Amino acid sequence: MRKVKVIFNDDGSDKYLFDGKEIKLENVSGTAEEVVAALSSGGFSTECIPLKSSQRGKIDEFINRVASDDAIVFNLCEGAFGKSSFEMHIAALLDLYGVKYTGSGPLTLGLSLDKGLTKDILHSRDIPTPGYCVMNEPPSRLKRGLKFPLIVKPLKEDASLGIDSGAVVNTMKDLKKRVEYIITKFIQPAIVEEYVEGREFNIAVIGNNGSLRALPPSEIEFIDFPEGIPKICCYEAKWVTQSPLYKKTVPSCPANVPESLKDELQAVALKAYGAMGCRDYARVDMRLGEDGNLKVLEVNPNPDISSDAGLARAASAVGLDYAGLIHNIVGSAATRYGVAGFTAKEAG
Repeated sequence: MRKVKVIFNDDGSDKYLFDGKEIKLENVSGTAEEVVAALSSGGFSTECIPLKSSQRGKIDEFINRVASDDAIVFNLCEGAFGKSSFEMHIAALLDLYGVKYTGSGPLTLGLSLDKGLTKDILHSRDIPTPGYCVMNEPPSRLKRGLKFPLIVKPLKEDASLGIDSGAVVNTMKDLKKRVEYIITKFIQPAIVEEYVEGREFNIAVIGNNGSLRALPPSEIEFIDFPEGIPKICCYEAKWVTQSPLYKKTVPSCPANVPESLKDELQAVALKAYGAMGCRDYARVDMRLGEDGNLKVLEVNPNPDISSDAGLARAASAVGLDYAGLIHNIVGSAATRYGVAGFTAKEAG
């Protein structure tokens, strides 16, 4: 029987202080349950294996259980032991043990987490991205070529951590203050990039080589945003369901765009996917500036794969239901490894 092991980092729920109250946010364990259910519905034998924070001194127990047979592993580890920077190390461990797994490899995961290196690669491949620089300390002057407004983010975080309404700055005073905040709060450099005012799009890409395809673009619509609040998909807008910003940040898929813009969005997404060495599935985030030019903001290998996330919405737009999407990802990985019996369901 075809077997798939689903692994994920079980670090407990993140907590967020909102409106004076501490709330718990969903973690990846719920996504793992959805993936297991989707695989089971397709006749796969499944096993769910969490990597708990308490296992840090017993990582051999985890990897021996994962590598005990020839199953395909669905890798949902977004990090390990509370650190997103360890995401690449889990993939490296799987490689060392000869485990066949879904998603991108350690090099791609590590490069994509570092926003500066990602932009270096995109720029070198002539893929449009906003002007940027990495700052290890508050600047005394603005780097040549940059101009306000700017957006300031932690260099090596994901899931919009460190991005809030104060991330967009318009003066040197505010820039210095924000860079200092990021360096102090997150113990890492800040990346400063030109803020692109305009429409925001996410483009999901699935497959490899001959099966590679970009799915219909999704647009993040900023509905009735409060005056003076920048239209960005900040942490609160992305994850805190109780927040008004969450309710005013509405995904629309497929995006209402002309065919020519759809083609351009998909072409740029495919180019960025290839440049970063992504495998099986990924998401490319872009903005269309008021000048009509597209700019790639980030490339997200192994993005959120839950049933209500953007990747699943994009798959649904081409007739691929959630179970079909999960089967497709497993099939793509199996084909890469030359393993028979895991045929991917085709999108419409």
